[in-house]
Amino acid sequence: MLDMPPEPPLNIPHCMVQAASDYNIPLRGLLALWMVEGGQIGTVSKNTNGTNDYGPFQTNTVWVKKLKKDFGITAEMLTDDFCLSARTAAYILRYEINLAGGSFWDGVGHYHSRTPKYKYKYIKRVYQKSLLF
Repeated sequence: MLDMPPEPPLNIPHCMVQAASDYNIPLRGLLALWMVEGGQIGTVSKNTNGTNDYGPFQTNTVWVKKLKKDFGITAEMLTDDFCLSARTAAYILRYEINLAGGSFWDGVGHYHSRTPKYKYKYIKRVYQKSLLF
């Protein structure tokens, strides 16, 4: 008999499960990141440093510029398309994990900030949310 992975709960969008799988990110980590970011379709949040965060995973202006240049992904696309936002978050998280030498938690921290006082608070928040799954 073939061992099949368990089906995800029905309330988790399939595109999110696929993004986590494609980028080798633990699904509960991606879910926790989404919960901490707190964005929804249509959400644009202004930051005190003059940047904006877009969509369900609150992708920052700094990343949007790179995504636009490299892949043609716009802020509007990230704001209005849940699946693209999830896939982009998984891509960014994988990128940051790779830069951190494979450390998942450092990658999570860098998703938010490289500044230690912000990074470690963010890691703690994502970790606490990940315990819900």
